Amino acid sequence: MGKEHEIILKREGDIGLLTIKNLPQNYLEQPELIDVRELEKFVATGIKALIITGAGRNFSAGANPETIKNQIKDKKCFTEQLIRGNYVLNYLDELKIPVIAAISGVCFGAGLEIALSCDIRICEPSALFAFPEINQGVFPGLGGITRLSALTCKAMAMELVMHGDMFNAAKAKELGIVDEVSGKKQALDQARILAKKMTENRPLHVINAVMTSIDNCKTLGMEEAMKKDAELFALLVEESFNGE
Repeated sequence: MGKEHEIILKREGDIGLLTIKNLPQNYLEQPELIDVRELEKFVATGIKALIITGAGRNFSAGANPETIKNQIKDKKCFTEQLIRGNYVLNYLDELKIPVIAAISGVCFGAGLEIALSCDIRICEPSALFAFPEINQGVFPGLGGITRLSALTCKAMAMELVMHGDMFNAAKAKELGIVDEVSGKKQALDQARILAKKMTENRPLHVINAVMTSIDNCKTLGMEEAMKKDAELFALLVEESFNGE
């Protein structure tokens, strides 16, 4: 990617920061947010949390329509890019560290799908959200419908996707799409504070264990999840005593 369009990875102590930069709207020029191998390498440096944000005033307006018009000329290649894009967001969704979206300005389409792949979403009061794809005769192609449906009811997911209308921060909070509305221009700072509070003086393996337990609640039955919790707890106790 050229300097006018890039994904910036930066460490701030134990916190990782991923910034989408393609000013002013931070359009995504390809379905794959970032090469997953590059992201895996960054996570492997030992970061304890990851914050995703946009450069300047906006999170991301989603896919660039003009770029898509050119990419779809090679349908096979475009489909492969979509598959890789889905893989990246699934990777974020399944990370065993907290992933926080710090949202300002517009968060549309694929930008909203990226935010939905995060564990926690914090937005500024002026943030705007939408799945406008229906107006172009398509629908969110990076798992957005699935993740939206998990957060809200079927009827509301249908309304948001099939209407394609914008909604504001207050509505997003009401629907559970965002977890917190920050003060003006404070979303990123608030995300940093939250990430630090959750991870400071916490060993990485303990953070991983907590995230694993939470994920097990979503994917396993109660009995199996509690069994896994007991096994994880025993491992943590063993490591704690061996470290004395």
